[in-house]
Amino acid sequence: MMVSAVFFLAERIALFYCIGLGFLTLEMAMLSLIGIKFSMLSLTVCIIPLIVAALLIKPGKGKSCNHNGTDPLSALENFFILGISFELLYAFFRTLIMPMESYDAIAIYALKAKVFYINQSIPHDFFSSFKNFVPHIEYPLLIPLAETFFYTLFGSLNDLLVKIIFPLYYVALLVVFYSACRRFISRRQSLFFTFLLATIPQITDFATNGYADLPFAFYCSSAIFYLYLWIREKKGVFLILSFILSALAIWTKSEGIMFASINAVIAVIYTARGKPFNVKGYAYAVFSVLMVVVYVFAWESVGLTVNSDFASSQSSFLTRLISGFERIPQILYEYQIQFFGPKKWNIIWILLIAATVWGACVKVLSKDILPLAISILLILFGYSMVYILSSAPQGIGWHLSTTGSRLFMHFVPVAVLFLAVLFNKLKLEI
Repeated sequence: MMVSAVFFLAERIALFYCIGLGFLTLEMAMLSLIGIKFSMLSLTVCIIPLIVAALLIKPGKGKSCNHNGTDPLSALENFFILGISFELLYAFFRTLIMPMESYDAIAIYALKAKVFYINQSIPHDFFSSFKNFVPHIEYPLLIPLAETFFYTLFGSLNDLLVKIIFPLYYVALLVVFYSACRRFISRRQSLFFTFLLATIPQITDFATNGYADLPFAFYCSSAIFYLYLWIREKKGVFLILSFILSALAIWTKSEGIMFASINAVIAVIYTARGKPFNVKGYAYAVFSVLMVVVYVFAWESVGLTVNSDFASSQSSFLTRLISGFERIPQILYEYQIQFFGPKKWNIIWILLIAATVWGACVKVLSKDILPLAISILLILFGYSMVYILSSAPQGIGWHLSTTGSRLFMHFVPVAVLFLAVLFNKLKLEI
């Protein structure tokens, strides 16, 4: 089968964990709708179809641009592997030495998970009766339901072991990123860029604190990875996988709506440019839009907005848009803090800017690189519009200072992949 010729074994395991957990939480929401309580029996029944589906997909070697996968590891490659391994082990250590204690991790996600666990389902009046008790009740439910699953698995409200969810997403992100790189650059280069991603402090910190941002970064970045691979290789399975990951990104954080929309735009652009005519890209875009519409309709049907930071009865959309342009200097100032702030990012954004300028000068920003460049630019534009339109009561200064670095984390894996592709296009060696 075609799938077996596309995915590496480690990549398949990583995708099974993240997609399987996402589908499991969707099934848990369906159980609540039909009145079935969460238990080891009901959740095991939910898991069985996912395991069967995974076993039906046989692992393959995947596609690589070269054949050095079985060659002895060089000293430099061993160094990269050692560094990545250290970061992974340290992330698990930091995760398991402290229970859930970060503010948003408790107030927004773990609190919901505890309500679901104690009730053994999502209460039917949850979105109305708990609206004044649970902060940001409108946030999607993948992380709270995933924590509920682990609470049920452990048989208690174990706020220590439940955090294992998050470093596992960190592992999955690195595996999927490395697997994407190996399809067009060498093993040494792939390890180098995976090492760069693995050692970004913002990534390693959020692999341990119980926030939804790292799982979200996995879903939205991986959706872009596989959409990019579809553009390069035209394998339909990549497009299907990108759509699934986009859907789970929406189910993780409402910002996933923006990423799904951007992916739809990219798919249309590259379908329209391609020859011969390929209906798959248009179908991807149409279903992505339908998915967003269904999600928004479902949330509004229970009396919620997609994000309360945009719920404003004081002014119209147009008024907020016009007045929001005054925030642009503040927004740009926050962006430059992120771009040139090595404390959280090492020098990854500086490398991105320098590489882009260099690539433009030597005219290598070709069709192989443009999809990623367009994605990054559209994401920056989208998040800028978030700040322009935001009606957060604490004010735009507080909003920028507390969320800027978190939003940048969502697409930093895409930026590192862009660097990897550009590095290869420039024919540079490590």
